[in-house]
Amino acid sequence: MPAAQRVPENSPVFSFLSEYDAKVEIYVTHIDSANVSTRRAHFLKLLGMNVIWSFLLIRRAHGGLSRYGVWSALVSEWGAVAPNLDKALLGNIVMDLFIFLILVPIVRGFLGGVVMMRFRHGFPQQEIIFRKPSQSTIANIVSEAPEKRDAYMNELLRRAVDPEEMKQAAFGMPWEEWSYDYKAMAAACELDKKGVISAKTWEICVWMKMEDGWTAIEQGKEMDIQSQVGMMENLRTRLREMGKSHVFNQMMEVIQVKTMTKDGAPLPVTGDVDVIVADIFRRNDVDFEKLTKEIARDATPSARFTNVSKKTD
Repeated sequence: MPAAQRVPENSPVFSFLSEYDAKVEIYVTHIDSANVSTRRAHFLKLLGMNVIWSFLLIRRAHGGLSRYGVWSALVSEWGAVAPNLDKALLGNIVMDLFIFLILVPIVRGFLGGVVMMRFRHGFPQQEIIFRKPSQSTIANIVSEAPEKRDAYMNELLRRAVDPEEMKQAAFGMPWEEWSYDYKAMAAACELDKKGVISAKTWEICVWMKMEDGWTAIEQGKEMDIQSQVGMMENLRTRLREMGKSHVFNQMMEVIQVKTMTKDGAPLPVTGDVDVIVADIFRRNDVDFEKLTKEIARDATPSARFTNVSKKTD
């Protein structure tokens, strides 16, 4: 499984994630090393699309002045006639609402995000990428039944970190699964230039906001055996201090029975292992989630969080 670690609260990374946009609960970051010309071509495509969207918005707005009787209300001497509320007018109202609700956020995001970032930072050889769930994805997550939500999230995140998926160009459409946060990208680029947070910090990783802070799930980096053993030793020590050594022994018995044959050959790990272990802790009045979070908090910080500089000017 990918290595997961709580982001230290005294880390600049924690401050950035917590203070930049309080509404965002999931970020997927990576470093884009694609050819600069590819990114320039993508920007030109976005520019062309947004010119078309802007022209369409202006045309619909200009036509609406007459269509909805605005000129009639403002300049009555022009002889403009108030519109009749018929099917054609209702159809135009629905069409205009749809066009404006969809296209205005796209154009605004392009101007305030993409254009401003390119103006300030151009097209660097290696670009920090920040993605967050789009509004349609958030709606899909919320609409999932509680028992299916975790599976849906796991599949969503699996696709998000898939190398082939990351190569797919994004155009800011509302139905895309992930939207680029260009403002966060520009801010991260600025902090990298100032030496506050290194660009390496944002190599492929999933950042999730939990109740007690942010957790980094480092992709392509398995939790090493030494770390696993260390966490198990810490768990045994904590349970011994609580007078619950038997809980650790019961847990290890379950893990051994469920993950190894009598001959010592490994078995595929099934979901019922977690259920049984959680039940052991529950029956012995031990808060398993709280205990593991405390152990993770005391763990040695990942090298990812040491990719920062004390330089702040």
